[in-house]
Amino acid sequence: MPIDATTTYAAAPDRVLATLTDETFLREVAAALEAQVQEVSSRADGAGATTRVRLTAATTGIPPVFARFVGRTVPVTEVTTWTPDGDGGYRGALDLRAEIMGRQAVVTCERRLTPAPGGGTRATVTGDAKVDAPFIGRQAEGAVRDLVTQVVLRHEHEVLQRRLGED
Repeated sequence: MPIDATTTYAAAPDRVLATLTDETFLREVAAALEAQVQEVSSRADGAGATTRVRLTAATTGIPPVFARFVGRTVPVTEVTTWTPDGDGGYRGALDLRAEIMGRQAVVTCERRLTPAPGGGTRATVTGDAKVDAPFIGRQAEGAVRDLVTQVVLRHEHEVLQRRLGED
């Protein structure tokens, strides 16, 4: 099952993007995930914005079948590059990488912020996960996809709603 999540916000796409690329917001999301932040940066230019977050994430809540392979924490690097997409919205290319016992787990997604009918923003995330692990790769990919959709995006959504004053 691929990653596929959609939500809406009352705020306009420009405001949602400004929040998603704010360093304080990125630190708040990491804190909500109980992760230890090593680096957070956000750079904007005329062509868009790029955020980079390096952190160590706790592995609590992962399926027990993987717990013995993973350890208590996992180093994660997430880079998202945003560009205007011409319809009043934005397109983001997300690349998230984690190293687990010398193996790579890679999540690649397209993020879209589009004007919602009647105002506000429709936010979508679509993508997939790949795990370089013989024998358990497919199962691990499913676990990573579940973690992204059920934990990471949920916490991001909650923090974003609070920052936009929509809770």
